[in-house]
Order: sequence, then structure tokens, then C-alpha cells
Amino acid sequence: MCAAGNEARGFTLMELLVVLVIAGLAVSLVGPGFQRLLPGLGLEAEARSLAAMLRHARSQAILSGAPVSISQDAQSDDLRLSYREAPYRPRNGIEVTLEGGESGGGEAGGAQILFFPPGDSSGGSITVKLEEGQSRVIVVDWLSGRVERSTEEEQERLKAAREKAEKARLKELERRRHGVGESFDEM
Repeated sequence: MCAAGNEARGFTLMELLVVLVIAGLAVSLVGPGFQRLLPGLGLEAEARSLAAMLRHARSQAILSGAPVSISQDAQSDDLRLSYREAPYRPRNGIEVTLEGGESGGGEAGGAQILFFPPGDSSGGSITVKLEEGQSRVIVVDWLSGRVERSTEEEQERLKAAREKAEKARLKELERRRHGVGESFDEM
């Protein structure tokens, strides 16, 4: 019983239903947008997993004192570590491509990345790509054995910058060669 002059506190059933309908509409509108993020998250998780596997392979080479290789099976596209029996299988919907470095020729001519006991490597990269076209690149530096993740666009920009720097270096060498040759001819 309520005493006269006291008001009851709380929400009516109608107010609760209106709030639930509004919340349901908000979730239904946000849901599809959120699902578009999920494949990108799976791609990022796969790239991190592969980068961790490469770092572990480098550590194994250093600790064991023996080279460790990562190669790609030509038939199944699975990745194989030289010290493990079971292959690494990428998640469904994700394509993995391994490119070996200079001395990264694998078994039966397949690509491979080698890690050596001092910590260096043959170099190379692993590209992880979704069917929708998104991709990540894991690059292994040949000199230091360092493993880094980036996007294909970043790798293209770095490649273009390296090519531009190399052209400028060659042009400068050519200029110096011609400049030095002319001064000797004048003597």
C-alpha cells in the first residue's frame, strides 16, 4: 500500500518494452558492420601466429646449433618446420604463400626460409591473404633474421623507395666516374 503523497518509483512495462525494442534495432544495425571487421581480425591473428612460428624457428636454430627450415608443401600449401612432424595448416579462407630468399631453395625446388645458428637467415617472406583481397606480409631479414609484419602496400612502398635509392646511387656513381675521367683527360 502506498501512503498518500508518496509516488511509486520504477519503470512501467511499456517503458521497458520500448527500451528493449530500441536496443534490438541498434544491435541489428551495428551487427553487419561489425561482421565486416571479423575477417580482418582473423587475418591479423593468422599473421601474428605465423610471425610467432618464424621467431620460434629462429630461436630453435640458435639453441640447437643446427639450421632450421620452413618450407611450403607444393600439394597442400601447408607449411613445414624441419624439426616438427605436423604441418602448419592455415585457417579456412586464408591463402598462405612462402617466398624464399637468395639461398632459400627448398626440397624439390620449393621455396623455403632457413634460419642459421648465429641467428641470421636466408631471408624471405610469407604472404597471408584473404579471399576478399586483404593481405599481410611477414618479412624475414636475411642479415639479422628479424621477423616483421606489414601490409603488401607497405612492402610495395619500401620496394619502390629502395629501387629509387639504388637508381640514385648508380646515377651518382656514373656521374663521379665521368667527372673523374674528364679531369684525368685534361691533365
